[in-house]
Amino acid sequence: MPKFTTIMKAIILFIFLSLGLTTTVFAQSNEVRKAASDRTTMILEGRVISDKRQPVSGVNIEGPMGRYATTDLQGYFKIPANLGDEIIIRRSDFETVYYTIRSTDKVEIQVIDDLSQKDRLKSLSYEVLMDSAQIYLKKDAQKTADFLIAALSNKPKSLTASKESVAYEKLGDLYLFNKQADLAITNYRAAIKSENTAQRQLKLAQSLHSNGNYQEAIKTLEAIIVNQKSRKTSLNLKTRLSTQQIVTAYTTLGNAYEKTNNTDAALNNHQAALQTAQINNLKALLPQLNTNIANVYNATGQVTTAESYYSDAIEGSKSEGVVSNVITQSVTADFYNSNQQYDKEIALRKKNIDLIDSAEAKEGASKTNSQSDDLELEEVIKSDTPAVSNNDEATNTPVFSKQKEQLKIAEAYKATNNFTEAITSFESSFKEASINEDLETKKEAARNLYKLYRSNGNAAKSLKYNEIYIETVDLLYEQKEQQIALNTRKAQELVNRQTRILTLEKDRELTENRIALINTERELTQQVNQRQRWIIYSLVALSLLLITLAYFMWRNNKQQRINNHLLALKSLRSQMNPHFIFNALNSVNSYIALNDERAANKYLADFSKLMRSVLENSELDFIPLSKETELLGLYLKLEHERFKDKFDYELSIDPLLETTSLKVPPMLLQPIIENAVWHGLRYKDEKGFLKVAFAKADNEIIVTITDNGIGRAKSKELKTEHQKKRESKGLGNVQNRLALLNDLHNCDIEMTVEDAGLSPDVGTEVIVRMTVTN
Repeated sequence: MPKFTTIMKAIILFIFLSLGLTTTVFAQSNEVRKAASDRTTMILEGRVISDKRQPVSGVNIEGPMGRYATTDLQGYFKIPANLGDEIIIRRSDFETVYYTIRSTDKVEIQVIDDLSQKDRLKSLSYEVLMDSAQIYLKKDAQKTADFLIAALSNKPKSLTASKESVAYEKLGDLYLFNKQADLAITNYRAAIKSENTAQRQLKLAQSLHSNGNYQEAIKTLEAIIVNQKSRKTSLNLKTRLSTQQIVTAYTTLGNAYEKTNNTDAALNNHQAALQTAQINNLKALLPQLNTNIANVYNATGQVTTAESYYSDAIEGSKSEGVVSNVITQSVTADFYNSNQQYDKEIALRKKNIDLIDSAEAKEGASKTNSQSDDLELEEVIKSDTPAVSNNDEATNTPVFSKQKEQLKIAEAYKATNNFTEAITSFESSFKEASINEDLETKKEAARNLYKLYRSNGNAAKSLKYNEIYIETVDLLYEQKEQQIALNTRKAQELVNRQTRILTLEKDRELTENRIALINTERELTQQVNQRQRWIIYSLVALSLLLITLAYFMWRNNKQQRINNHLLALKSLRSQMNPHFIFNALNSVNSYIALNDERAANKYLADFSKLMRSVLENSELDFIPLSKETELLGLYLKLEHERFKDKFDYELSIDPLLETTSLKVPPMLLQPIIENAVWHGLRYKDEKGFLKVAFAKADNEIIVTITDNGIGRAKSKELKTEHQKKRESKGLGNVQNRLALLNDLHNCDIEMTVEDAGLSPDVGTEVIVRMTVTN
């Protein structure tokens, strides 16, 4: 019983102490929070001077938490502040300056007049501006943007598409570095529009991924990879990616597929990246690539396979330096933590601490080797800046340092209920974080120590760490608030500069009165222009209507003229000299009168064949040359049958024309042959001769009809009075047909009639030249 009574008293005492501690904690918390807003550790003294080193008075000096001062006539100012605070130096006639306090010494801040700054930038060449932008890219975003704006706007006439694309690409790099992916996308697209390269497509895809546009990023990356595999430039790219860039493309595509929960595609692309790096001996990339694959397997629950890839990553990182090894082992430790394998996690993190201690020792022994892994690791430890990231999102980028590793070891011990080791590790982490001013880690360590000591009944230490925790939270809150304000301000300034880039309007220094006057003039001009436009539109519409009407009238007239020509041509084509028909029938009648029934039948058969062919072709403007020569041969045969004692004939055809597919007007030559027989050869005392020759010369068909008859002059003398009164229509019809054919079908047919000999009574020669296409 006495022992039980003692235990009960201890419990009651602990309850009272806990209640008192809680009340004290809340009271102190309120006091600390109130004091945090007013806390300052120094009075910053400084002076503001111009670029010509003249004092600048009346300058607004603004600090955090509403602190304010102004410069006197000599440019001096004083303002309460803390180390790490950012003060703003602003006045309307110069560019705003943001100055971060790094020491307690007096400061001298130089400001540049806006006009001087603009003039200075205008005087610089494109090459100098681009070099300056590259120097300030990761140091001063605002200056970089100003240099690039000047490069784009100084001499627009001399700015080639290549130069413009480089400037826009650099702007994209600037915005992507400052985690403004939406603006980076805009500028990369502008660069690609001017000059498309594989590297810019890759940067655009990375920006799309950073901005959460995963489907667009996937589409762009797949197109890039297909293009790189093929020798054809399907994207019209002027360059190809390096092997390391191809690995980056596969990795980014894998990350995008992870975001869209397509683990199979993510795994395929991460493995393609690993394979490409292995084939090309890119050993430095292998640890991260193995880690990417392990992450996918771990996410899908394939823990054993994931562990094997983490092991490969660790082995590969050992040959790549301390930083790579520490990072890879820390990521693997996170994997063990997620799968509650705390012993393996603790072992890896302790190895990391040993590596960090070893690196610090080496860095202390030799500080001159600034490029060594030791110094690089020291930068990671001191500045909390990640050496590499597992993905491109800043919020998910792990930061590795000794105090963080100790913190995670302590959390692992806590998860296994090993509170003694947990407290030891939390205190080590707290101490290291305090030395390195890592408020985030310090806060977590103090919070855990406060809870663990309270659970162990150590009220004094619990209260101590609770006070530290509250104070650290306030400091961290103030720091985060300043950082958020700083980031917001920088983001806004970059957005403002992007607006200037998009508009490139530098001439907005007009007074309100001038602007009003311009607006008034613009309105009046718009009204006048509107009236003029309506008048012009009406006149244009009327002109178009008249032109359209005139066109239709012209077309109708032309069509009517064509129809008339076709009708006339058809009429001429259907005419055949009635002399031939009547005389042919008379010949048949004479055969019958002489009881030469066989000759009459034969003549009548040939005549009917000729008539049938003539009637069949009466509707056609052109027939094959072979058919025309066949008809002429049949016609000559019939005429010769009637006048055997008057003439002989010859029909010759150039062998080049026998296989031709040229077409000619039907029965065009028949009236000419008929004239030769009836007016030249029939009146000849002795037997005459008629020659019809078809020849080919270049694109022409030359038909020569030659007779040795009485000639044109004697033929006219022999005409009877009745014949003289009648108008000869044979050659006249031929001439009319030629004119109509040349007009309607764009032909080139010519006919010439000449005496065949030296004297006018030695026959006639008619030459017909036809240029007819197939």
